[in-house]
Amino acid sequence: MSTSPTIRRPFLLTTAIVAGPLAGALYFVTDQAGLPRTEAADYLAQVAADRSAYAISTLLYMVFVGCFIPTGLAVMRVLRDRAPLAATISGVLLALAGALGLIVSGMRPIVLALAPEGPVVAEAAAAYQRYQASPWFDFVMLPMLASVLIGLVVLAATILRTGALPRWTAALLVGGFVLSSGEFPPAVTILGGVMQLAGFVPLAGRLVTERRAEPALT
Repeated sequence: MSTSPTIRRPFLLTTAIVAGPLAGALYFVTDQAGLPRTEAADYLAQVAADRSAYAISTLLYMVFVGCFIPTGLAVMRVLRDRAPLAATISGVLLALAGALGLIVSGMRPIVLALAPEGPVVAEAAAAYQRYQASPWFDFVMLPMLASVLIGLVVLAATILRTGALPRWTAALLVGGFVLSSGEFPPAVTILGGVMQLAGFVPLAGRLVTERRAEPALT
C-alpha cells in the first residue's frame, strides 16, 4: 500500500526567523539604557530610571538573539543546494552569535539588581565597571558581534552570487545590522531593526513554500 508524500512545513523554524528580528525592532524601541559599554554610573542611572522598560527589553533581547540559532539552521537548509560551504559558514556563525547573545543577555538581570530605584550607589557603579573591564566582557561580546556580522556578510554575498533569495535582501540584512548597532540616534537604530526584519522575510517565505516531502509508504 502506498500513500502520497506528506509535505512537512517547518512552521516553528519559520516563525523564529520572523520573531527574532521583530523582537529586535521592539527591543530597540523599549531599551533606553544605551550601549553596555556606556559609562557605568550613567548606564545604571538609565536602567534605574525605568526598570520596567529595562525588564521588558531584556526579554525582547533574549528572544532577538536566541532566534539567531534557528535562523542559522534555516540559512543552511535554504542555501545548501546552491552554496553548501557558504551556507554552512553563515549558518554556523549566526547560530554561534545567538548562543553568545544568550550568554550576554544573562548579565542583564544582574544589571537590573544593581540599579534599584533612586540614585545609583557608588558600589553598584564600581561593580558594573569591573564587569566592563573584565576579559569576560570582550571575550563574549566581541565574538558575538563578529560572528553575526561575518555571518550576515557571507549570507549577503551568497545571495548576490546565487540569487537564492531576492538580491535586495542582501542590502537590508547588512545595512540593517549596521544601522541597528546602537551607534546612531534611536530613530535610525529602530529603522535598522525594521530593515533586518524585512530582509529575513524572504528567507521565511522560502521555508514555507519549499517542497520537501517525506518518502511515500509502501
